[in-house]
Amino acid sequence: MLSDIGFNDNLEVAGRKFHFQTATNANKGKIRTEIFEEGRILSTAEVDFERRKDSRIQTAEDRLRIIVESLHQEMIEEVELLFRISEKVNKLRHSPSNCKVGQLFMHHNLVEDAIRQFKIAIENDSRNAEAYSLLGQTYILVGEYQKAVEILSKGIQLDTRFTDLHNNYGLALMMSGNYDQAMEELKQAIKINRKYLEAHYNIALLYFKTTSVNYSDKAIPPPSIRIQRAMEHLDQIKNIRIKVFDSVYTKIQKLAEKQEFEAIVKILEENRKKVFPGDFSRLISNTFYLKFMYGGKGLDNETIKRYEHRLNSALEENPEFADVWNNLGVIHLIQCRNLFLQALSEFNRSLELNPGFEKAIKNKKLVENDGKEFLILLRAILK
Repeated sequence: MLSDIGFNDNLEVAGRKFHFQTATNANKGKIRTEIFEEGRILSTAEVDFERRKDSRIQTAEDRLRIIVESLHQEMIEEVELLFRISEKVNKLRHSPSNCKVGQLFMHHNLVEDAIRQFKIAIENDSRNAEAYSLLGQTYILVGEYQKAVEILSKGIQLDTRFTDLHNNYGLALMMSGNYDQAMEELKQAIKINRKYLEAHYNIALLYFKTTSVNYSDKAIPPPSIRIQRAMEHLDQIKNIRIKVFDSVYTKIQKLAEKQEFEAIVKILEENRKKVFPGDFSRLISNTFYLKFMYGGKGLDNETIKRYEHRLNSALEENPEFADVWNNLGVIHLIQCRNLFLQALSEFNRSLELNPGFEKAIKNKKLVENDGKEFLILLRAILK
C-alpha cells in the first residue's frame, strides 16, 4: 500500500508571500497542489497519477515522490515566473502580452493583478478589443456586472466581429437583467460563428431565466416556446459530444419535464467552466508563449512534451475547439525549432572533430540561416 506524500514551501516574490502545499491521495490516484496567500486559498491544481501494482513498494513510492515533487516545484516556478515576467511586460508596453499575463493571474484567482494587467493592455493599445473582452469577463466572474457592461460596450464599438466580445457582453447584460439586449448580443455571436457553443449555452440559460417573464420584444419568443428553443440550443452542444456535458444535459432534461427552471438555471451557471475548458487550453498556450518570449530560457524537450500532452488530453475531451488545435500546431513548430538547434550543435561537434569537413561546414551554414528564419516565423505567429 502506497503512503501519501506531501510537500510544503513558501515563496516571496514582488513583495508578496505565497504558500504552496502539494499532497497525494494514494487511494484515489490524485496529486493536488494548493496555493495560499495570507491564509486564503487562491487556486488548486489536480492531476491523476498511475497506480501501478508493484511488489517493490519502496520503488513505487520513490517514483511517486519524484512526480509529486516535480509538480510542486513546477507550480512554485510558474507563479514566481509569472510575477517576474509581468514586470518585464509592463516595461515593454506590449498589449497582447499584458493580456496573456492577466489571464494567468486570473487563473490563479489573483483578480486585482489580472484587472491591472488588462487595464494596462488597454492603456498600451486603446484599440485592443481582446483586452476589453478579458477585462469585462473578469468583472463578470467577480460579480461586477455593471462595470462589465460598460467596458464591453466600449469593446464592441472597436470590433463588431469579435465573437467573444458579443458573448461576454450578452452574458453581462443578462446578469444585469437586460434580457432583450442580451439576447441580441448572444445571437450576434452565433451569427458570426454558428459553432460558438458557449453562446448557445448562454442563450439556453437566458431562456430558462426568463420562463415566467413576458416580452413584447421580438428578440425573445413567447414563454410557451422558450423551453423548446433552450433545449434546441443545448442540443447543439450535446451533438458535439463534450463528455462533461452529458450528465449536465441529462439532469436538465429531467428538470425541464418537471418545469423546475430555477434548478436548471443553477446547474447551467455552476457548470459553465466545466463544460467549456477553453480557458485551460488558453492557459497552456499563454504560459508557453510567455516562457518562450520572456522566460530567459529556452523550452526544453521535456517541457514541450508536457504541454503537448496537456493539449492532446484537452482535444480528447473536446475535439471541436479550434484554439486547442492552433496551439498544438505552435507546439509542433517549436519542436521543429529545437531540432534545428540540436542539428546545429551536432554539426559544430562534427567540425570540432574535423574543422575542414566541407559537408559539415555547408550544413551548418544552411541550418544557421534557416534557424534564424524559423525563429522569426515563431515570433510572428506568437505575437
